[in-house]
Amino acid sequence: MSALYRYLLASVLLSQRYLPPTLIFLAALAVGVTSDNGPLQASYAFCVLAMLICSTWLAVSIVNHEDPTQRKITLVMMGDSLRVLAITVAVVLTWSIPLIAVGLIYPIVTGEHVITAGNLTVGAVAQLAAAMIGTAIGLLCSRLVIPRIGIATLTAAAAILVVLLIRWVSPIRPIMTLLSNDHTATEDAVPLTLLTVLCAAILAAALLATRGIADRKE
Repeated sequence: MSALYRYLLASVLLSQRYLPPTLIFLAALAVGVTSDNGPLQASYAFCVLAMLICSTWLAVSIVNHEDPTQRKITLVMMGDSLRVLAITVAVVLTWSIPLIAVGLIYPIVTGEHVITAGNLTVGAVAQLAAAMIGTAIGLLCSRLVIPRIGIATLTAAAAILVVLLIRWVSPIRPIMTLLSNDHTATEDAVPLTLLTVLCAAILAAALLATRGIADRKE
């Protein structure tokens, strides 16, 4: 498994498929949180939005980066499509870590905020939760599920709008609301942890669903 992880990570690095979502993330932060002097957690709420969009794009790009022939070779070598897909998800989340770090630091550097370890932890966990939901959307909108790129793009955009606008569809809207309230990081810790666990469960369900659909097609 580690060999496949290293191969996919190196392949994505060489293909530079991570660049467009990374640039979009940086541009979103520049527009949304530069010179923001409000509560730090409120700034991280915007970072959650940016992370959701960028991780969706990143997941689609990384899942689709192998052509069908190369994917078949990888499946034969690994012998288990679920293992291949799980490692792919691990690569997506790995590429999300530097973005999370930027999302934590950028509001601090460009604005004036009261900084605590609790705020930083809440910001990191919230962005990780957004990365998991974005990855789940990306899996279900990848070539493994939706072959046509135009339809996949529209579906991904619609899914992002739904999870942002409808509170009960996903934990993203509650997480953003949580970060925007006047509570301390300590008060937000328990509900945020529960919402993050729910995000992980949604990602696991999306992974299994994508594997099932892809196996039937292949």
